Amino acid sequence: MNYLFYSLGLQNKLIYSTKNTIKEIDLRSGSISVLLANLGSDIYSLDCDYTNGYIYFPRHNLDVISRFRYPADKPYTVNNVTTAAQPISLVIDPLYENVYWTELYTGKICRCNLKGLDKACILQDDRLYAITLDHRNRWLYYSTFGTTRKIRRVRLNGSEKQTIIDSVEVTGLGIDTNRQLLYYMIHDKGELKSSSLNGTNIIDVFSTNKNQTSIGIYVYDSNIYCTNGLQLLKVTSSQAATAYVIHADTEQTLGVLLYDEMGRYKPNWPFQNLKNYG
Repeated sequence: MNYLFYSLGLQNKLIYSTKNTIKEIDLRSGSISVLLANLGSDIYSLDCDYTNGYIYFPRHNLDVISRFRYPADKPYTVNNVTTAAQPISLVIDPLYENVYWTELYTGKICRCNLKGLDKACILQDDRLYAITLDHRNRWLYYSTFGTTRKIRRVRLNGSEKQTIIDSVEVTGLGIDTNRQLLYYMIHDKGELKSSSLNGTNIIDVFSTNKNQTSIGIYVYDSNIYCTNGLQLLKVTSSQAATAYVIHADTEQTLGVLLYDEMGRYKPNWPFQNLKNYG
C-alpha cells in the first residue's frame, strides 16, 4: 500500500510541555503555538492516541490524567480521564487501547482504558518516574527514583519483573522498535544512553552538558527528541551521534512528543498478531 500524504503537505509537529503549558512547534515553518495554558500543574510526559485523536498527559500537581483532542480547531479544551496520585509519566498502548502511568510517591504503575474505565494497579515498587512500552515484545519499562535507582521491565499484567540496568537516575525512557534498542536519559548527569532491550551493550549516545535539567525523551526511529533545560534537542544516532537545537524556550522544557502526521493513516497490521502477548 502506498501513502501520498507527505505530498499533500502533512508534516510532523513537536509537542512539548513547560510549567502549566503545552506548546507546539511546526517543524516545517519553525512557528511556535501555545495549545494549552494555565494547566495548574507541571507536565512531565505526553503521549498520543492516534486511533481516536487525543494527546494524553499527567497533571502531577492536580492528581489527574487528562487529554485533549489533537489536531483540532482552536481553542483546545482539556478533559479529565481519571484520578491518579501525583502521576509523573504515562504511555499509551494502542493495541488494547489502555493508558499506563507511574505515580511518583505511591510507587504504583496503574492503567485504565482510554475513557478512564477499568482502572487497576498492576504493580507497586519504590518511587517511580519514567515509563515506556515495547509494543512489539509487550514489555513495560520503568525507572525507580527512590532509595533504588534502576531501570526495570515488567509484563503488562505486572508479572516477570526484571531489573535490567542498575544505579541510574532516569527521567526519560524510549524504545526504538526497528533496531530493538532502549534509550534513557540520566537526569543527574544529563547523559543520553542506549542499550539492548535486556540492558546489555550500553552505549553513551550524547551528553547535554547540563545536570539536573534534562527530563523527557521521545524516540522516533533513530532520532531522539529530548529536553535540556530551556532547550529542545534532536539527537540523530543512526551512526555517530549528532545533535542540534530545535528551539530554546523561556521556560524549562519538561515533556516532549513528536506527533507523526502519518500516524493517523497507518494501518493496524503491525499489531494484529500481538494480542496473544498482551
